[in-house]
Order: sequence, then C-alpha cells, then structure tokens
Amino acid sequence: MLMVFNSYKYVSPGQRGLNKIDNLGRDSRRGQIPDGKTVIELPLPANLEDAYNVRVQGYDAELSGALIAGAASQFAGAGDLSTGNILNALGGALSGTGLDPASIMSSDIGDISRNVAFLGRRNLPSNAGRAVDTGLGNVINPKTSLYFDGVNLKQLAFNWTLAPQDSQESDVIRDITNAIKRNMLPSYGNAVGFTQALLNYPSTVDIFLLGVDQQYYMYFKTCMVQGFTVNYTPNGLAVVKGGKPAIVGIGMTLVEADIHTSEDYGGSSTVNPGLVEDRR
Repeated sequence: MLMVFNSYKYVSPGQRGLNKIDNLGRDSRRGQIPDGKTVIELPLPANLEDAYNVRVQGYDAELSGALIAGAASQFAGAGDLSTGNILNALGGALSGTGLDPASIMSSDIGDISRNVAFLGRRNLPSNAGRAVDTGLGNVINPKTSLYFDGVNLKQLAFNWTLAPQDSQESDVIRDITNAIKRNMLPSYGNAVGFTQALLNYPSTVDIFLLGVDQQYYMYFKTCMVQGFTVNYTPNGLAVVKGGKPAIVGIGMTLVEADIHTSEDYGGSSTVNPGLVEDRR
C-alpha cells in the first residue's frame, strides 16, 4: 500500500476521481519523494474491506406528499420545476375529488389523514377522524415511501503488524510513524497579529495498492487520517537489543474527502458528459 501525503488544498465536492496508479508520477514511487509530499510504502494491511453506505429512510408521504411527488415526476430532468407547474399537474390529478390543488401545496393542510379532509370525511371535525377510522375499520393510507438523503463519506480502517528484522528496520518503522503523525495533525497559524490563533488543516493522503490486479480490489479517493494508533506491545512486552520494540502494531482510520457515485464505476450521469469525462 502506497500512501502519498499532500499539503491540504481545497477541491470542490464532486471533482475528485478515483486514485489510480496510472495517474501517479514515477517520482512518487520507491522513496523518490517529490517536493511537498511525504511518501510511505507499507505491506498490504491485514484487512481490505470495501464498504459503502447511502442514507435511505422510510417516511409517510401521506396523500398530499404522494400527489406532489407524482406531479413533480412529470418534470424530472426538465429543470423547470415551479409551483405553477406543480399546481397545474395537481389540477389534473385532483379532478373530481373536490380538493383544491393550492390546499395540497399549502403548509396549512398538514397531515391530511389527521385532518380527515377527503374521502367523505371532509365535512367532519378533524378530531373525529380517528373515531371514524375505528368505526369503518379502515384508515387513510399513509403512502409510506423511501427517501434518499445522500451518501456518507467512506470510512477506511487498516491494521498492520510489523516485526523489524534488525535495528535499521526499527528506525524505518519509527520514521514511518512519525511521518504519519506529522501529516495527520494540524499546525498552528497566525491571524491579525495573534499567534497560534488558527489551526492549519492537516495533510490529505492518496492511497494506492501495488502488486495486485486493481480491477479485483477497491479504489480510493483522497482521504484525511482520522485516527492513528501505535501499539508497541501487541503481543506483550518484547524488547530487542538497544531497547527497541520487537513488534509494532499500527492502526489507521481514514475518511475520504469525496463521495463515490455511480459514474465512478461506469454509471451514467444527467450532467454535461464532458464534465463527467473530466472528473473520471
């Protein structure tokens, strides 16, 4: 696993593509460190798990929500979704029901099933709704549906157990852990004459897998290190000559800075195709 740390630079959401080794310059490999970068190469971690999470939840749309959703779907992709268009579409859907399209769009109507404002119940006081439901043995269909609310940033967790073979390898492990700490932690900054008034963002890191057929493994996006642990006694106290640890356990948790979308894996998009091509 190759980790390339870079000084933080803002990138607009949605503009980061997948990290691919073909896009990595040769000077970033095998210890040849480009200016402004820290390059660390470790064995493949003990765990390589690819997990994605999207925010999906159920909600009761009620009749009003279902009608509005159906009207809005008529304008999908047209980029012309206005209140007037929705009202016109609702007018056709409500024809013969006696309901006013404007009342469906109004926030005053609230929960139609509780206001008993349709299906013969509209002439009854609202507090009689539940009693009517009990007497008739039916209730207003809550029109339960799914609501998609976005994609969670991907979280990564890696673990290594490193056993140095000699004093020089112990030094390398020490340098690696110090380099990770140096890049994952913020630095102080000054502002308007006050010292240490700001915290500068930590470095970001691009991760690449070497020596494997990448199409059978996951791709990563630019990350920040969220957590880092070094266990100097993973198998109990063991010290080699010179007082250096015989075994070192390293754990890292990271959060990617951009979400994965369908376009990253060959899916289609509704935006300008040229923009998608540039992003990928």
